[in-house]
Amino acid sequence: MQTSPLSNLNQRVARASRGLAMTLTTVSALLLATPSTHADDSPQQVSAEELQAPTRVVTLGTGTPSIDAGRAGTATAVIVNQDQVYLFDAGSGFMQTLGHFEAEGKRDIFPPTSPNPNAMLPTFLDKLFLTHLDSDHILGIPELLLRGWVLERQQPVRIWGPAGTRTVVDGVVEAYQPDIQHRLGSLPISEEAPYTGIVEELGSDPGTVYQDRYVTVSAFNVDHGSWEQGEAYGYRIEAPDKTIVISGDTRPSPNLLEHAKGADILLHEVMSVAGMEAMSQDWQNYMLDAHTTTHQLAEIAREIDPELLVMIHPLFLGAPEEVLLEEMQAAYDGNVVLADDGDVFE
Repeated sequence: MQTSPLSNLNQRVARASRGLAMTLTTVSALLLATPSTHADDSPQQVSAEELQAPTRVVTLGTGTPSIDAGRAGTATAVIVNQDQVYLFDAGSGFMQTLGHFEAEGKRDIFPPTSPNPNAMLPTFLDKLFLTHLDSDHILGIPELLLRGWVLERQQPVRIWGPAGTRTVVDGVVEAYQPDIQHRLGSLPISEEAPYTGIVEELGSDPGTVYQDRYVTVSAFNVDHGSWEQGEAYGYRIEAPDKTIVISGDTRPSPNLLEHAKGADILLHEVMSVAGMEAMSQDWQNYMLDAHTTTHQLAEIAREIDPELLVMIHPLFLGAPEEVLLEEMQAAYDGNVVLADDGDVFE
């Protein structure tokens, strides 16, 4: 007896729905079984002298909602001891930047994961910390979850972020059920739920959110447009040999100044004054409520006095790149760079 196309479709939808229900049940069980890693767990921490490789910061994506050639969506990796990778934000296309690190001379940055020295399996991307849920910071989540799984990651990605993060992750898993079911039926890969994420939503007063033998990660509130307290964060990462602070998207924030004290590397968003001033007054008002100009960033950097200021998420707003650089260099005489995708800082 022939089966109608409609019947086939209904069967596929039913199978996908069962798969999604199984996924969410599995993840819920994993979430209950997996304790949050806070400072109370007090793991024995590695000293700087015990590190075999320095702590490095890699800008996997430095872009914004604008279309800028060569700039993927915002994503920053902190790599400790060439062993553990901590990912902050997951903008669109950031995983393509990993291809730069398959080249000769760059293979000692990320942890080795493949028996083939010319290939990379991004299974080390298993911890994601989100600053906020603007689309340019999360459009790469489907790729992170699904590409990592297809390339043999065995566990779900652990994800920390503001309220709404679980909705985003569950929505990704639901939207990609056709792909998930196809691959489960075709590929010799895990049939559990490593293609999803175990989410912890951080709330309005997050503090220390993660600690292992290499790092202590703390989240703090920043001020970004209409996002309320507990919906937009910066992060402080204390590693054995250096302290790194990532601003997230923010206007000048007293809370950031407090939490960035003593930072060795400060990664901060930036906006061109010339570009902004060419916009309509309504847009200028919005940009100043949500972002930080070069002149404001210079004041922030003078107060924090990091060893290195790394400008990320550059909002040129129609101004040439060199104009933003000139604005910053005229206002700040410290060690400052405008990051490109694939840059490494240590």
